[in-house]
Amino acid sequence: MDNVSQITQAYSQAPWRKQLQVIGIFLSVLIILLMAASVFVSITARAATLGREIQRYRLENEDLEYEIANLRSEVATLNSVSVLQARALELGFRPATTEEITYIRVTGYTGKPKASIATPAQTVVSTAPVLLPAFTQSWVEWLTEQLQNPAVSVADSRP
Repeated sequence: MDNVSQITQAYSQAPWRKQLQVIGIFLSVLIILLMAASVFVSITARAATLGREIQRYRLENEDLEYEIANLRSEVATLNSVSVLQARALELGFRPATTEEITYIRVTGYTGKPKASIATPAQTVVSTAPVLLPAFTQSWVEWLTEQLQNPAVSVADSRP
């Protein structure tokens, strides 16, 4: 029995080694958790940055659309009949009288083409895939057909 206690005592570790192992395992787990947390924080920071950029681009887009709408409104105002008449009068133009208007007939000219609001009608050709009856038949229909019309008759199979 004395030999057994000597062998166990020789192979047992010192208490300070056990403490070092526990501390090493704890530090390893702590380092792994810190690395995972840093990766999580890095990904979250990137996502937040990209989200802010998207918001900034959307606001910029809205500002540009607002500016475009204002410019279109300004162009429509400048092209209105009353503004164009006022500008023409400022430049010295005046409305023409009936005696000043000369009509000239041009051969081959048919006038303004009629405005077509709708697009011309087009025939739509649908190309439905053609399926063989074997692919449209259910297994119950196939089994019924096989039982009603067997490929090999029972009379032919006898010797």
